[in-house]
Amino acid sequence: MALETLTLFAVTIFAISMTPGLCMTLAFSLGMSSGYRRTLWMMLGELAGVATVAISVAVGVAQVVQWMPEALAWLTLLGALYLVYVGVGMWRSASSALETQSGRASFSKIQLAVLGYNTAVLNPKGWAFLIAILPGFINEIDSLLHQLGLLVPIFLISEFIAMSVYALGGRQLARWFSKPGHSVWLNRLAATLILFIAILFGLGSVNA
Repeated sequence: MALETLTLFAVTIFAISMTPGLCMTLAFSLGMSSGYRRTLWMMLGELAGVATVAISVAVGVAQVVQWMPEALAWLTLLGALYLVYVGVGMWRSASSALETQSGRASFSKIQLAVLGYNTAVLNPKGWAFLIAILPGFINEIDSLLHQLGLLVPIFLISEFIAMSVYALGGRQLARWFSKPGHSVWLNRLAATLILFIAILFGLGSVNA
């Protein structure tokens, strides 16, 4: 694969990764409520989910969606419902934040990783982007495995940097809520952000 192709892919993917979206909003919210270190577990799951989506698209999901356009709408609806479940859970657990120091105990490490993975896999924008973009960077001459071995790591590094920026930004905002009693509203703000994204995705599935 040509160096020019890899450079173009890296620049394109980084610009898109930094755009506010579902995974970035989740990183920002958890950065506020749980801190950067615990958010790393969510990010680990998200990166595994992103890799799953990228590999799936490369081996043929794009063709399936082309045959069944409604599949993307159903994926959008599933993502919205999952986020409603997560957002409601965060809102209901907000009252315990006083005892758990800004909700750090609301999710276990495994739960954070599963949350990140499911969010990435159920993120319709992630599927739509990769279906539209990834095939353009893959050629029929080189080995598919070799090309994925170059493109997927670039994608994962870009996602990690972007999520770190958002999570650290959320952590800085959380310091403004560090006074006793403010942690409940901190968790509710994070939950509200997630529910807002869920509503947008739900509307997107209806209009698809």
